[in-house]
Amino acid sequence: MTWDRLAHNVDQIIHPAALVNHVLPYSEEFGPNVVGTAEVIRLAITAQIKPVTYLSTVAVAMSVAADDFVEDGDIRDISPQRPVDSSYANGYANSKWAGEVLLREAHDLCGLPVAVFRSDMILAHTRYAGQLNVPDAFTRLIQSILVTGIAPGSFYERDANGRPQRAHYDGLPVDFVAEAVVTLAASTTDGYRSYDVMNPYDDGVSLDTFVDWLNDEGKDIARIDDHEAWLHRFETALTALPEAQRRHSVLPLLDAYRKPERPVRGALAPAEVFHAAVRAAGVGAERDIPHLTRELIGKYVADLEHLGLV
Repeated sequence: MTWDRLAHNVDQIIHPAALVNHVLPYSEEFGPNVVGTAEVIRLAITAQIKPVTYLSTVAVAMSVAADDFVEDGDIRDISPQRPVDSSYANGYANSKWAGEVLLREAHDLCGLPVAVFRSDMILAHTRYAGQLNVPDAFTRLIQSILVTGIAPGSFYERDANGRPQRAHYDGLPVDFVAEAVVTLAASTTDGYRSYDVMNPYDDGVSLDTFVDWLNDEGKDIARIDDHEAWLHRFETALTALPEAQRRHSVLPLLDAYRKPERPVRGALAPAEVFHAAVRAAGVGAERDIPHLTRELIGKYVADLEHLGLV
């Protein structure tokens, strides 16, 4: 049987599989994400112990106060209870949290070595043409800004004087994330480690910066200061798109943009453990976590054009 062959011959498991859906409730994501992880654990402890690398999400940290979240701590102590509601991505976040809880239990009960990597947005490959995650929220947003030609005056809440605030977008290119996961996972042959795979820099590179870069490249994106007016025009323009472009737009996820975001300066959760590990292992072209660049955003434009989506 395939199960027996894998149980006896596999010596390490990397588990990135999940139903990634920010709309479905926990009850709909429980099967693929929680039961699926339980099956991975069953394989990992059958015949011989096989270390498990688990790709989780920063959303696990979102229902915990930032000062209370411990990157490499025990998730059962850090977040012992979770709200189950209709808030954005609640079902997905809770399903990945439950997977982490199961892996902690398996580590305690069976000595299963585990490495958990909690990512925020994983962005396009920096080199290979067309290597986009077309359905993800970021690709949809960039595509939608390009095809409508409008953006808000700022994606973020303004200060008391009505001025845009310094903000940061937390994303990393997929080629760097993949190298970091594979490199750091290879050293986890015992114990339990958790890494917050995030972009920790307070560099002022934000969604607003990306619109600036698009305009610098001649895309002529008009900014609308009144956020509600922008959203109305944006939704109207997206609804009127040809079906192929509309299907790949941000239209199904517009609730996430109903109000300006609270600006964050740096990573959404602690990432010191991950940052130190990346530097120690010399991961990436710069042997460090990369900053986001205008070249990467320019590649999004080229890739979307290559795929016929703009």
